[in-house]
Amino acid sequence: SDPVEAQAREMIKNMTLYEKVGQMLLYYIPKEEDPTRMMARWQFGGYILFSRNFENSTPAKTRSDINDYQSAAKIPAFMAVDEEGGGVNRVSQYSQYRSEPFHSGITNYQKGGWQAVVDDAEDKSEFMLDLGINTVLAPVADVPYSRSDYIYSRAFSTDADSVSEYVSKTVSTMNENNFLSCVKHFPGYGNNTNTHTGMSVDNRSWESFEERDLKPFKAGIDAGVPFLMVSHNVIDDYDNGVPASLSKKLHNYIRKDMGYDGIILCDGLGMSGVRDYVGGDKGEVAVRAVMAGNDMLCATDVGVQLRAIVKAVNDGRIELSQIEDSVTRILMTKINYGLIEKE
Repeated sequence: SDPVEAQAREMIKNMTLYEKVGQMLLYYIPKEEDPTRMMARWQFGGYILFSRNFENSTPAKTRSDINDYQSAAKIPAFMAVDEEGGGVNRVSQYSQYRSEPFHSGITNYQKGGWQAVVDDAEDKSEFMLDLGINTVLAPVADVPYSRSDYIYSRAFSTDADSVSEYVSKTVSTMNENNFLSCVKHFPGYGNNTNTHTGMSVDNRSWESFEERDLKPFKAGIDAGVPFLMVSHNVIDDYDNGVPASLSKKLHNYIRKDMGYDGIILCDGLGMSGVRDYVGGDKGEVAVRAVMAGNDMLCATDVGVQLRAIVKAVNDGRIELSQIEDSVTRILMTKINYGLIEKE
């Protein structure tokens, strides 16, 4: 029926289980080991690059490095960065890449209204694609309440409708430029605390999420966002005690109630907010993330996590069909954005 899905399913027939699970890992680019060799060995779905990859490098070297990583990948990989603008820039903070860093969404808006937001999304798309980076882990779709909230400095506004407009314009513009974007951090931080440093419980009612926090994510979905990132926040009113990233109930909501059929990505598996929940077991946290319904994981310990997922499939904890459905979504996205040639 869908020729892109048929092409993806056909590709999967020739993949080993290890290669299928490898596609589900958006791996933190290794510090100590050679990323090209790691890619050749594990065949990741993609890499996340960090400031350290750009600080002492140049645009020409970055292009060359990414080209090497891609040449080691049997299936072209997502090359992703957190370049939100403002306080979170991995590339443009370095003057050898750009004369000034990307501004935050709200700074752009204050300077030139919605047109400046659109111009920035276009500018960022062109700038990144020129370097070989095809994915940005942005825009931030969270709606904080006040200046004192953890996520405030990274958010566009405390008004859900304004954030929705910002998300919609950013995602649509990036799509027009064939550049992949990611709305984050579902279902919205609001006034919750930082999940990098510990488990974070949100006691707000689910109704308040539906009335407020979910609007910008819905705007992203309606604009055709290819990635949706789920946070490690525990939403007690919806799934008591379970981090959102590990909640099957919440993933079902994203698919059924919100009608999203793109890639669901969980936030970093090395973060305390999720690691503490499984008692620090690096393999188990990855297995639980897949069981919950994430298509891709921001993975930190490849050998442990990839093997743990493969073992869980072999042991019957995870259905092979679920893995193949996730890989189908990943491959379809790569075909639709021109990473893999359409047949």
